[in-house]
Amino acid sequence: MIFKWVVLWSLLIISLEAKKIVVDYVVEFGVIGQVGKVHTLYSDDNAHYIIDTNLSAVGMLAQKMTHHLKERHICKGFISKDGTRVVTRYQMIKSYGKYKSTTIYKVNHQSKKVTKQYIKWEKRDKGKDKKILDYTYTLGYYARSDMVTLFLNLDHYIQHKNKPKHYIFKAVGADREKGRVDVRIPRKKETMMMKSLLGVPKNGEWLMNLVMHRQLYHSKKGELMVRMGKDGIVQKAVLKDILFFGDIRIIKKN
Repeated sequence: MIFKWVVLWSLLIISLEAKKIVVDYVVEFGVIGQVGKVHTLYSDDNAHYIIDTNLSAVGMLAQKMTHHLKERHICKGFISKDGTRVVTRYQMIKSYGKYKSTTIYKVNHQSKKVTKQYIKWEKRDKGKDKKILDYTYTLGYYARSDMVTLFLNLDHYIQHKNKPKHYIFKAVGADREKGRVDVRIPRKKETMMMKSLLGVPKNGEWLMNLVMHRQLYHSKKGELMVRMGKDGIVQKAVLKDILFFGDIRIIKKN
């Protein structure tokens, strides 16, 4: 559960000008310290893009708490004329304990519909896994972005990164009912607290608050504080007020 949505934060990392970028992150949890690691590869050919991210637990305690969780997130789409990324397929592959699952979002931009397929297996000996769930349905909203792609496009959508303002977006994988995502550039009095948690922005970096409107671990709203680099790479992110345990921190490795 600790890592269920951490991978999304680690995906906020890619410069829109890049053709191929590899970024690694350390995931820390409260006073425990490092509990996970994330490895992300982004590539594009000027027409299409792909993001491939792998997440795994680190240390005996984290592995026990997450049942040896491993996740892989694959995001694919095309690059529009204005340079923004548009998602067509987003897949999450998960393995934990005796189970494994995959969730596949497909976006049809002509019909403006998004379908979600979820499949779950129980692991068996000799690779004879038993399928225990398989269903597909159409979401109640349409979006041109998933959570990963949205962050790729923030540099385009938000022109004045130090001017306090409230933005509302839609993204597949966010709020279950409406796909709503709120991004807020903080006011001056809020930046002091954020700087104490994220570090002081420098060389074109900027701060933002993001709310996904769904529970992320014990954070009811899924509110994240982020220090973004000028090149579109997240330097540090914090998921605050995790009940009893403290903050989840995602820190870019040098």
